[in-house]
Amino acid sequence: MNISSYDTFFTRLEEQVKSAPNNRRQIISKAIKETHCPYLLSKLQELQQAYKAKAFIIALLLCQWVAAQTTHSVLDLDSSKPLTGATVVIQNETSSEILITSQKGEVSINHLPPFKIQISHVGYETVREDITNENQVSHYLKPTTSTLEEVVVTGQFEPQSARKSVYQVKSIDSRRIEAQAATNLQEVLSNELNIRFTRDNATGTSGLNLQGLSGQNIKILLDGVPIVGRSGTANEIDLSQINVQNIEHIEIVEGPLSVNYGADALAGVINIITKKESNSLNLNVQIQEETIGKGYSWFDDGLHNASVQVRGSIAEKWSVEGNVRLNNYGGWTGTGTERDKMWYPKDQFFTGGLIRYAGNDFDIYYRLDYLDETITNLGEIQDSNPLRDPYAIDEQYLANRMNHQIQANAHLKDFTLNSVVSFTDYERRTHQFSTNLATGSESTTNDSEQDTIYYSSFFQRQTLTNNQPWTLGSVGINMQLGVDSDIQTAGGSTLSAGDKHSTDLGVFTSVELDWNRLKVRPGVRLIYNSLFESSPTPSVNVKYGFNDQLTLRLGYGRGFRAPSIRELYHEFIDANHNIVGNENLKPEYSHNVNADIDYQLSVDLNFELSGFYNHIDNQITYFTPAASNQPTSYVNLFVYRTTGGTLEGEWTNNVLQINSGVSYIGRYQRLSESEDVPQFVFSPNANLNVIYRLLDHWQLASYYRYTGANKSYQLVEEGDESLPQLRQIEGFHFWDMNLTRTIKNFKITAGVKNLLNVTSVNSNLSSGSAHGGGTGATSIAYGRSWLLRLNYQFSKQ
Repeated sequence: MNISSYDTFFTRLEEQVKSAPNNRRQIISKAIKETHCPYLLSKLQELQQAYKAKAFIIALLLCQWVAAQTTHSVLDLDSSKPLTGATVVIQNETSSEILITSQKGEVSINHLPPFKIQISHVGYETVREDITNENQVSHYLKPTTSTLEEVVVTGQFEPQSARKSVYQVKSIDSRRIEAQAATNLQEVLSNELNIRFTRDNATGTSGLNLQGLSGQNIKILLDGVPIVGRSGTANEIDLSQINVQNIEHIEIVEGPLSVNYGADALAGVINIITKKESNSLNLNVQIQEETIGKGYSWFDDGLHNASVQVRGSIAEKWSVEGNVRLNNYGGWTGTGTERDKMWYPKDQFFTGGLIRYAGNDFDIYYRLDYLDETITNLGEIQDSNPLRDPYAIDEQYLANRMNHQIQANAHLKDFTLNSVVSFTDYERRTHQFSTNLATGSESTTNDSEQDTIYYSSFFQRQTLTNNQPWTLGSVGINMQLGVDSDIQTAGGSTLSAGDKHSTDLGVFTSVELDWNRLKVRPGVRLIYNSLFESSPTPSVNVKYGFNDQLTLRLGYGRGFRAPSIRELYHEFIDANHNIVGNENLKPEYSHNVNADIDYQLSVDLNFELSGFYNHIDNQITYFTPAASNQPTSYVNLFVYRTTGGTLEGEWTNNVLQINSGVSYIGRYQRLSESEDVPQFVFSPNANLNVIYRLLDHWQLASYYRYTGANKSYQLVEEGDESLPQLRQIEGFHFWDMNLTRTIKNFKITAGVKNLLNVTSVNSNLSSGSAHGGGTGATSIAYGRSWLLRLNYQFSKQ
């Protein structure tokens, strides 16, 4: 055999080795044993050595990779049990990575020290460590025992654990908001017991009830500052006009906080705490797409939501934040027509920013928030005139709000001075126009059909609090002294002629007496209102800890609310409306008694039983006469009362979190001096929230809510008499489910809202009024919808 033949044989052998890599050693070894040619033997031995070298290099690289990869464990500090679903953030000089612990509480980290690690888990304190050697592989997280250990600020002298507060404070954090895939604040709060929502299809806005009291009696705060822009006949803040993507957490305090926050806080306070602090660069980008019932298209139908938020430190002690959010809601046709939809399309643009300085004894920040909203009401097609192009009378409801806020804290030797200054401009306009459906041209209709209302508010609040408790024997004493003012101006075509002004001034003080297990906090506010006489509003709250597990709270508060500018001077008269204010209204006064018992059965299990009673004199509502030529106006009810109770429980472990509760709320109203009703009418509510962390990177969330029938007595015209009749809106069920997958810095969520496909319920109750009638179905939702959300989070130290 010549050399070329040997080369041909060798080439075929190489091809055979390549086609069977798992058997290459056996193939080469067999060829070496069977060959007798020195030339071919040397070629085969060279081939064998080459593959051995490759194998050695691969083994060496594999050893290096294994050496760099270490397994880190995340454990419960008390029980040393592994924590599943903990978020682990790895940061070094060049990159960052987000990991999720497995069922064994482990993650594999492909970084050599040094690097930084941050570990967080629901129900545990966040841990941050500098990893400097390969032996630091076990990390212990301290339980916060329950959500009651969350730090709260509403009504407090200083930030403290909710468990130590004399008030019952409920908190909803950003992780819960994210798990719900909520696109507005109403979706977040609608799953809370004691809270109901109503919808005004005529304006595309929503309102809420707390403890059976309407939104005009609920103080809505943004970082402790009242939100301006009450709208609708019910005189409420529209919660859909708040950027839900910028919320750090929400604090809910039921019962009057008039001592702390003045008027409009008879039912309670909802304080929206925004995202601020950051010692690292944080980027959050989110896109969410939803169907509206069965309707969806890329640009028109359905819901399209996109947001970007950036936070970070720009220098020592200085940090900044900026955010932009677009929300496009295509409307819902319902029982309407393709053009004249039952729920109007809505476009919202949110943006804002913050700059903050945080020193050792002084910190200050300036915050700007802006909203631009357009709600479009497309009219029915008019095509009966053959001599004219088809046309429609359309309307747009245009709202914009600009809020400037400055807050500062100065830590003096013995006291802390907190200062808040805020200025808000809010405007809402109705623009009516005729649309030529053939050409698309638009022309504004009569001036009388164009409406405007605007508000401006200057708010300031100064408080002085002692840094360390004073002692008197065995009693620790904390005190707060404060002064605030709210100066409002309003005007526009939907108010009677001329700008209207209202000024509220308040001086308030409260003292907290602490006997270790017993805390007593009395307080009082002195009020000056430029339009009405007022009287002092006192309160007293008591907290007693029987032991580390059982806590009792009791509270009494008196509330005051002067009629608003809108209720006094509203004047909305056109072809479709006839609403006027009432300058003879009286202020509302209320008494509230509340109690709750908290029982921490174990680290994982907590129960809370609470009850309340509200009595309101001169509650303001609106009255619609039976005669069509009579205007709707505002009146004082003689007596209005609500009472109820709530039982809630929470159970949490490494992979499962369950919250469930029931409430029973009753309402009583004396409609006039001559007409009374025989009893309270009650409504049940229940909820069940479950978050299950399955496998390594998956989370399943379920939110169920039952809202019982809403019953109320109303005066109904029968001949020449007005008689009280029991009316109601039927009860309904809501159920949402979401599934989330985490892939490094990305989270992908798919889910369904309103799984039971509820759209309307039967009703013969006039919404929001103690008077009136009417029958039919009330629209409460736009049916089952499907969602898909993509979230990207980046963090770098």
